[in-house]
Amino acid sequence: MSAQVKGIVIEGVPATGKTTIIEHLLRNGQVLERDFMPLLVYGEDLTQRVLEAKHNQGQITKEDNLNLLNDILTPLERYQEYYHQRGWQGAEQEHCYAFLLERFHLTHATYFDHLSWGELIEIDNRLADLKAKLVLLTMNKEVMAERIVASRGSRWRSYISRFGSTVEEIVEHYYQRQQRKLKLAQQSKLVSLVLNTSAKDWGALAQQVLQFWGV
Repeated sequence: MSAQVKGIVIEGVPATGKTTIIEHLLRNGQVLERDFMPLLVYGEDLTQRVLEAKHNQGQITKEDNLNLLNDILTPLERYQEYYHQRGWQGAEQEHCYAFLLERFHLTHATYFDHLSWGELIEIDNRLADLKAKLVLLTMNKEVMAERIVASRGSRWRSYISRFGSTVEEIVEHYYQRQQRKLKLAQQSKLVSLVLNTSAKDWGALAQQVLQFWGV
């Protein structure tokens, strides 16, 4: 039954290249030419950013986070049940479906101060039951100032100013968040792959993700 689902979660702090790698994946011939395999892609706007307004207004609750994650996971689990009921239990590509989540429970655990990893273990277990895999993108601290601060616009720089009054303080904030994600990846039940994107070799990185994903 687990062979019918090929899920992957792509995590990382801002500017590690999540969206860029996903764009490479979705243009890859191996993905485009897969045989009859439905592919469901959930971008970060759906998986986390829809809660930002409530968060910024100080009105967000743990239930908001958990409800969002549950609303995404529940149909994925239901599709698995439908496939099983249909009798498709083999590993043939045409009897599989795939999903990709950009940001998910690791982001919720590290972005929102009111939510702990312990409250997300059930989400992690459900992803593991779907045989989802985890890709965590990282970058060296030395490139964070350029990638996170300098290369982005004034609106973004205004937003990240809440994390420090200097570039050094902002970099330290995101470096510590990255370290936290690394620890959570080790605690997660998901089979994981950590990729350093400092060199920005996007094509090669996307190929590694694709091979790991197995679609």
